[in-house]
Amino acid sequence: MGKRKSQHIQGLKGRRFIESLRGIPLDQVVIVPIDAAKHHPKALICNYFGDILEDSFFFSVNKNGIKLLVEKIQQTTLKHNAKKVFVGIEATGHYHEDIVRELEKHGYDVTIINPYTTFEERASVLNWSKTDDLDLAAIAIAIIQNKGTESKLPLGIYDKLLAACRVRRSEVNKRSSLQIEIRCLMDVIWREFQGIPTIVNGKPKVKPIFSDFWGKASCHFMRHYPLPHQVLALGPKGLRILSKEQNLKLRASTIEMLLHAATGAIAKNPADLEIELLQLQMKLDDLNRANEKIEVLEYKVEELLVQTPGVLLLSVPEVGVTTAAEFTAEVGPVSQYSNAGQIIKKAGTNSMVSQTGGGMAFYGKISKQGNSRLRTVIYSIGYNLAHRTNPYFAAFAKRLKENGKRSGQIRIAVGNKFVKVAFAMLRQGCLFQPPTWDGNLPSKDFLEKIADDGHRRIALETLNSLIKVNQKAVC
Repeated sequence: MGKRKSQHIQGLKGRRFIESLRGIPLDQVVIVPIDAAKHHPKALICNYFGDILEDSFFFSVNKNGIKLLVEKIQQTTLKHNAKKVFVGIEATGHYHEDIVRELEKHGYDVTIINPYTTFEERASVLNWSKTDDLDLAAIAIAIIQNKGTESKLPLGIYDKLLAACRVRRSEVNKRSSLQIEIRCLMDVIWREFQGIPTIVNGKPKVKPIFSDFWGKASCHFMRHYPLPHQVLALGPKGLRILSKEQNLKLRASTIEMLLHAATGAIAKNPADLEIELLQLQMKLDDLNRANEKIEVLEYKVEELLVQTPGVLLLSVPEVGVTTAAEFTAEVGPVSQYSNAGQIIKKAGTNSMVSQTGGGMAFYGKISKQGNSRLRTVIYSIGYNLAHRTNPYFAAFAKRLKENGKRSGQIRIAVGNKFVKVAFAMLRQGCLFQPPTWDGNLPSKDFLEKIADDGHRRIALETLNSLIKVNQKAVC
């Protein structure tokens, strides 16, 4: 085993835990495990040796319930002259969050237990039953053995940003589903509207009619002229007039392709498409509403991001407002981490290591244990930076490819490298300028990524408060 800086087998986490216990008689250490639930969570109180001091009891997630829980902890603490109280709760959806916040208001530092840890503790005694009391016992053991996570609930601006980013992501996913449904409907109504099949050099290709299938022109035709015979009735002249009246900006080549697709289309009788056409109109209405909601949410996300250190990440070429906001929201305040590796482990993009018998360590697949949303953000960042115009990360991706790494491995590696760079930027309050960077010193031009002028001014104020006095701080 390699030598650890903290000189403890559990690293810094273990060192902190031991220091909080050092010099205290263990029978004066109180353990409070809580099994979260929607309406009736359950708790018990025991000492460090597992002796039950207060039998398990239910309480409600309201003021009276929290008051009952706190009173029982305080009474037990006084009765047994306890010097230290450890409270732990299993992360169960969002049910644990209100309990954690209320207990922290009363001065208790609450450890969050991963549900998988609870499962493993039950399984370790070869007991595959599951009851509230068994869960409480497993949570208590996890607290005693310091197996809780170091994650904290987001507070203040980070809490708002996290909620806004997740709601936006949910709406984007819904919009994607809507778009798939609309495409499927157009397959039935008019297949070639999405693209004209051709053969190029002996290979099948599909040439799209519209440069943006979800642009104004395409959506206008789907809403008002979804059938081939309707387009043919307009003709070249009618299409040019329509383009001018509705500001569709149709090119001559687009009009020609549209008429060509309509001429050769195999279409059903309009009377047989009554339901599909009705459904198409409804889906297009839903799509408009989805776009409006996403626009509102993106404005809010931008408003919140510019008030956090995450605005520094915009100085990284190819990282936009949404990406910077999602990364900042899922990571939270960088002050709660001692190194970038903790963020990587939180995301589950860390490689699993296998080594035994003094042999060389083998680094295998990523663990995928942790925050799946953060993992998705990091993977997306790795993909963008590896394939776009950021020379710093693109050069790193190129070296990995030359060393025989596969595309998925490259994206994860680039994403993890971004985490390390972002950690340094956020920790030191500096712009993107790594030592090997051969680009120019970042200017405030990157703030043009922010759409709203008012938000841009707030971002500049945030930057000025973060960056060092000489305004040349770099990472």
